[in-house]
Amino acid sequence: MSSARIFISCGQKFDDEINIASQISRRLRSLGFDVYVAKENQTLKGIKENIFPRLEEAEYFIFIDFKREKLDDGKWRGSLFSHQELALAAFLEKDVLSYQEIGVRNDDGILGTLQANSILFSDRKSLPDNIANRITYQLNWDSNWRNEISIERDIHEFEDGILVSTGIRRRWYHLKLVNKHRNKIAFECMVYLRQCKNLLTGKTTVFSPVELKWKGLNTIRSIVPPQNFKLFDAFYVPNDEPNIVYFGINYSIVDFTGIRDEYKLIGPGKFELDFVVFSLNFEPTNQLIFLEIGTKIDDIKFYSN
Repeated sequence: MSSARIFISCGQKFDDEINIASQISRRLRSLGFDVYVAKENQTLKGIKENIFPRLEEAEYFIFIDFKREKLDDGKWRGSLFSHQELALAAFLEKDVLSYQEIGVRNDDGILGTLQANSILFSDRKSLPDNIANRITYQLNWDSNWRNEISIERDIHEFEDGILVSTGIRRRWYHLKLVNKHRNKIAFECMVYLRQCKNLLTGKTTVFSPVELKWKGLNTIRSIVPPQNFKLFDAFYVPNDEPNIVYFGINYSIVDFTGIRDEYKLIGPGKFELDFVVFSLNFEPTNQLIFLEIGTKIDDIKFYSN
């Protein structure tokens, strides 16, 4: 399972700060977390491409305010970049752990507004163990979750059966929608096949947006409980037509034969399928899945990288 992500915001202007940030990162990785240490970017492009996406996707945020220039009142200024990242973390409602070096002006900048109750420190070398102990024994930060849903494929998963209405034998292939959040339900989930690329010819087919069917259900939308999953129909193959794939659109809501014909793929060939899931309370997620079709039903391979 994917690990929870920690975004560490701290100054790295001097060698000792770089070393401390690296030690903190290694310490938290040893606890099972996926750690990103933010580096100061001097360009808007760098901030948009490196900082914003990492901060938005992180489950946890650690703010470390090192001393900067000394001020006229005898105090020190904190890190401007770190304060800006803290403001974004607060806006995104991240779980925040805040540290401030003794001597930095108290409640300066965004700290005065957030009332983050920063932990004061003077010994920089103590930070790695202090942070690790605090998130483990006091905050109970959990590395075994993520604030996301994902599409996954088990290459061994398929089911053989007989369609009751026709008596035709078919083989069904499914994909798994996984909710990786520790306690948040994924509401109103809807699945689509966005496009198909023929890897032999390079031709790409973009599909009309039609909801795919949840396994065993006729509802368009579904919920997925936290740290759980639900299967949806990717496609089925008739045993007597093993080179034809019928994608798993929900036939209970489709009454136009043109759409049914559109959601059909004839092999042999190798294809790249782009599946996407939308949810009311999670960011959309997509996954490229590869499909190989031969002349026999056992030639079919359906897998992700």
